[in-house]
Amino acid sequence: MSTTRKKRFAFRPSLSESSLEERVVLNAGSASSATIAAAQTTAANNLTVRQLHTAFARAFRAQQASLQQFIRNETFALVANGRPTAQQVADFNARVSGAINATAFGLSSQAALLPGSQRLTASIQNGLIGSGRNSLLSQLNSLATSGRNFASVGALLNATNSRLNSAFNVTRGQLANFFNRTPIAQMSVDVNGNPIPLQQFLGNQIINQTRNTLGALATNLPTVGSSVLFPNGATTATTAAQQAFRSQFQNALGTAAFQLGNNLALLPPTASVLTPQLQSAFFATGANANSIFSNFQNLPTTSSGFNTAASNLITNSIFQRNIGNPLVNLFGVNATQPFTLPTSNFSSVFNQPFTNSTFFNGFNNGFATNPNAGFIGFGTAPTGFNTNFATGFNGFVGQANPGFGFTMPTFTSGTGGSFTSGTGTFSTGPGTTTLPGGTINPGGGTTISGGFFM
Repeated sequence: MSTTRKKRFAFRPSLSESSLEERVVLNAGSASSATIAAAQTTAANNLTVRQLHTAFARAFRAQQASLQQFIRNETFALVANGRPTAQQVADFNARVSGAINATAFGLSSQAALLPGSQRLTASIQNGLIGSGRNSLLSQLNSLATSGRNFASVGALLNATNSRLNSAFNVTRGQLANFFNRTPIAQMSVDVNGNPIPLQQFLGNQIINQTRNTLGALATNLPTVGSSVLFPNGATTATTAAQQAFRSQFQNALGTAAFQLGNNLALLPPTASVLTPQLQSAFFATGANANSIFSNFQNLPTTSSGFNTAASNLITNSIFQRNIGNPLVNLFGVNATQPFTLPTSNFSSVFNQPFTNSTFFNGFNNGFATNPNAGFIGFGTAPTGFNTNFATGFNGFVGQANPGFGFTMPTFTSGTGGSFTSGTGTFSTGPGTTTLPGGTINPGGGTTISGGFFM
């Protein structure tokens, strides 16, 4: 047996090179539609390494453009009223850092789809959010704290763009070196070491990553929900607690969609086929909706039964029928048994230095103590955490999701109402509420029926 053949059988594809892939059993489920079958046949079944490299380079440029626009908007806001205070600069740095972290999350998710990409993923993260002075995060934080850069908006933007362009030039160079030096086609094998098309390899990885992400969110939902809704032994959630939990879950679900959208964007003709179905599976609302978001609205507002309901929120039927099966059908994955969401041993696309408590208080691990237990940004932040980091992360995600075809439902409510759980109603009074991202929505008489206040 040749050396190449030995290496081929030694490789086991997995999310971020963990053992997740070896634990996955997929199911093709219902028959694919003619549209999906056509897209699968024509769009990427014969995907070549060159085409894949082009797709990755395009995706990296798109991420850079999104980050550049986000920082531009933040910069104008920072200096809109003259020279900023030290606290305003610190908050600006936190928001920009959060956006860079979201960019690293998106790029790392994409890189983790490739065989043998551990070093590439690590290089991307070190270049963007590493602790060294040459990382993009460190350089941009230093820029904002230097007084001479506030001579004008143009001066600050020029300095920022220069460093951002330099960082992404390095990242694209690392990507090119990976594609030039890695036998990607030869490493495209299944769990038994048998050669498979690149399209199917990426499909396996996308499905595994989606399972892992939604599994982590589902597993953490009861714990996070109970701590936010029912603190100190409370049995009924207050309106303020419900609003706080709603905001956290909305951001978490947006993050899950953001990751999947980034991955599918590598294959635009194929991804566009699934966009309406995935939008419905994640965010559909209305009387007949059966989405993760709509089920969330029906969670109990009392502690009795909450944990069970929360544990079952992302049900097998929602994931399997509305998310998993369409992905399986699209990528032509052969499988014979039902697949479910994992409940432990979650893998992170971030390397360990960025999931421990020293990196922005453990944001990338949901502030959990176990590095493989939390969901990014979804948890109880410790004292001292600058919430502007989360604002920047979620703001960047919210800015990017519409580009993937994912539209988050909009919530509006007034203040001064009373809430009755179960089948009662919540009647709002006059007033306003500030939603994530700074949007101010008027109150005024809206009546919302149902169990969970949205």
